[in-house]
Parts: sequence; C-alpha cells; structure tokens
Amino acid sequence: MTDAARFVQDHPYQMLYGLIGLAVLLVINEIRHAIEKAAMRRAFLRPAASIPAATPAAPAAAKTGGALGSLAVAVVILGGAFYVLPFLQGQLGQGGGAAAVAGALTSGTYRGLGSSPLGSADLTLELDLLSSPKQVTLTSPTAGRFRLDGQVTPESGGTYLSGTLVNDQGVGLGTIKAHVTPSRVTGTAGIGPAQWQLDLRR
Repeated sequence: MTDAARFVQDHPYQMLYGLIGLAVLLVINEIRHAIEKAAMRRAFLRPAASIPAATPAAPAAAKTGGALGSLAVAVVILGGAFYVLPFLQGQLGQGGGAAAVAGALTSGTYRGLGSSPLGSADLTLELDLLSSPKQVTLTSPTAGRFRLDGQVTPESGGTYLSGTLVNDQGVGLGTIKAHVTPSRVTGTAGIGPAQWQLDLRR
C-alpha cells in the first residue's frame, strides 16, 4: 500500500471533508463563470446609440451547461469519497502482495515507544495470527495489558490492525489503527486520554 493510501486510511474523514469542500468551491466557481458570461453577452448585444432604428436583439439566455457540468463533477467527487476511500481502506478487499508476507507475520513481538503531547510510553505489541481467534495484545507498563477486539486485515505491506483495545474484563478502554510489517509497527493507539503515535520494532 502506498503512503498516500495509508494517509487516507488513517485520516478518512479529513479526506472526505476536503473533497466536499473542493466540490463546493468548484460549483461556486462555475456558477460565477456562468453569470459573468451572461453579463458579457448582454453587453455585446446591447444596441449602439448611433443606430436608433435598429431593433435590439433579445439577450441570449445564459447557458447553464457549465454549472451543470460542475455539479456532475461534484457528484462524482462525492461518490469517489464514499466508494473509493473505503476501497483504499481495504473495505472492498486488500490483497496484492499480502500472500508474500503472510508467513512473516504469523507471530511476532514488537517493542518501542508511543509518543504523544503528554509524553512517551514504552509499548509492546504481540501477535499470534495462527490462533483462532487471532490474538493481538498491546502492553504498557503504566496502563496494563489490552487485547484487540476488531479487524486484522492483510494488506500489500503486511497487516492492518483496527478496532477497540479491551482489558481482561472485556471493557473497551482505547482504540488502535496500526500498520504491521515484518520489521515495524506504525500508526496510532490510545488508552483513555493517552493517544500515541506508534514506532515499534521487531
């Protein structure tokens, strides 16, 4: 998966809002263009003062094709926001090179830091993808041990983890969205008010 696709996957709503804003600006710009063209046509078709006998021609109706075309483009953009983004997120199926790394990700332990504005934390992510159900746990010396209750999705560079982090009593206390490769874990995870950017190594 490319870096752009990973950015979309981690920030779907920001991308959606950006596309909606772009579509609105496009429609407003085309409507303004149509109004300016109509004003120019009326100015050119206005009869000259030196020819009083000439019958003024009726001003041509403003063409709305440009605005309608922009509206159609806006609909396509919004459609892409709802159908292309989920595809990039893996909702319609990721695959590609997933088989090549499946063996490398059957199990593993990743250790490193989770950084946040409030400070850093030592984190450990453990995977056992051969068990049924798959076992994914995140451990923090201060917050404790949590398991993933969510999705483990193969992707071209490894595995994508997303869902809720629950404690031993099954209470959801956090979330995780992380890309796991054979050597590294990146993404975000949070327990309560602590929200970390992950940088874990195998």
